[in-house]
Amino acid sequence: MESLDLRGIPCPKNTSIALIRLSTMDQGEILEILLDDGEPIENVPPSLELEGHRIIKKEKTEPHWTLHIEVGA
Repeated sequence: MESLDLRGIPCPKNTSIALIRLSTMDQGEILEILLDDGEPIENVPPSLELEGHRIIKKEKTEPHWTLHIEVGA
């Protein structure tokens, strides 16, 4: 599983970086993303879902959040 650390990166840049990484991966692969609390965790997951990716894990892992994203079509 690939990992992408977006802690400390503000919105909407963090969403753009995540979408670029997901676009380089194959459908069905899993990307782990580390995000800050607040705007990042509120904005990034819905944006990724709108682009066709699936959130399979969303967990608060102090002091940040860990997401597992399945690459969509």
